[in-house]
Amino acid sequence: MLKKNYSKWLLLIFFLSFTFRTVYMLVPQFNYFNKVTPVNFNALDQKSDDRTYTRLAFGVLKYGYPAKNDKFSMYAGFLYPYIVAANLAFSNNLIYLFFFQIILDSITAVFISLIAYKLLNKVNVSILAGLLYALYYPSYIFPARILTETFFTFLLVLSVYFLQKGLQGKSVKEFFIFGGLLSVAALTKSMIFYVFFFLYIFLVYKAFIRKEISRYVAFIIVLFFVIQSPYYIISYINTNKLILGSSNGWYMILTGTYLPLKGDEPKDPEYEIFTDHPVGKVYKLELEQGWNEFQMDSAFTALGKKQVADNFKNHPIQSLEVMLLQVSRFWFHMPYFIRPIPGTGTVVAAVYKFILTVFMFSGFFLMVFKRKDILSQVCLFFLLIYTSLHSLVYSSHRYSAPLVPLLIIFASIGIISFYQLYINKEKEQLIKD
Repeated sequence: MLKKNYSKWLLLIFFLSFTFRTVYMLVPQFNYFNKVTPVNFNALDQKSDDRTYTRLAFGVLKYGYPAKNDKFSMYAGFLYPYIVAANLAFSNNLIYLFFFQIILDSITAVFISLIAYKLLNKVNVSILAGLLYALYYPSYIFPARILTETFFTFLLVLSVYFLQKGLQGKSVKEFFIFGGLLSVAALTKSMIFYVFFFLYIFLVYKAFIRKEISRYVAFIIVLFFVIQSPYYIISYINTNKLILGSSNGWYMILTGTYLPLKGDEPKDPEYEIFTDHPVGKVYKLELEQGWNEFQMDSAFTALGKKQVADNFKNHPIQSLEVMLLQVSRFWFHMPYFIRPIPGTGTVVAAVYKFILTVFMFSGFFLMVFKRKDILSQVCLFFLLIYTSLHSLVYSSHRYSAPLVPLLIIFASIGIISFYQLYINKEKEQLIKD
């Protein structure tokens, strides 16, 4: 009976997630951001990063690999343009891509619920986690945009699910599936490429020093690079260079560590105002000398390394302040960008996420330090590394979207734990009375 009822709850979680994200996509009145970023189904009329991914996808259709201005591009995730291209191959109406992403995000909600259930074997924690994600309004934004967040988050949650199965069943197969999924995720968003190595060292430590997990986990790095290899081969053929991650990594660091603007990002027209901004100088050289993407990446890399070294050497306190600002922007979208004043929705979302974050750390405390749960330790380490790396780049709330599942899983544990503690105290008080 319990299993049957639980299955119904999982179906409800999927249905609610699918329904609310679909309504957000189709009903402008339900979109709080409709005046600024309305849902746009026309592939030929996109802006910002959506436009970039669309151009890369058209490059896939024309050349077989992501390209901008008829040239191979490593500006963004290698894999995602192929997914967008699957839609563009038969239609410039992106509703098919958006429905696909809504389904993926709804499946993500179900896997969040399953992971939460296996952590404590408690149905109430599982249901709460699934419902919190299904009803988490900020997550409605990404499935109806041409952005990597939905697909990337799905891959991360699926990898955690298989890691959990591998840890609980001590199965080698699940560890390799976990490593393979992380490699695919790294082809979607390059940040995970760097996170993987910290995570790999942590898992090897758990296997060989602590002897808490299978030593076969050491071999997942082989699978990781086997899956990555087509990316390196195609990039080397087109550039004669071995480029790790993407070609805009140091651009993000150069922007995020620019102290005069406290790591904020001036938009393209504003580079004329901020004439001393190093990114503006590189863009000027692009226009004057016709630099390509990889020449610009070399400039961003050189300037970024020099700027970071100079910051820590000559302005350590201010550098630390900007790093903390980036973490705050990453998690809460607050403090807001330098010029605009945050709207009511931004403030409400920040407060709500702050409350969830408090419960999340209480959940982590229970699982990591009280119960000594290995998966929880891995998740906490992953969350801290992923967040720390974003302290050096230009960050926004959007980039923390892949961590929302972990936020919600452990916040649900924290909420239920506090509720049970309250109920137990109430019962004790009644007994005393």
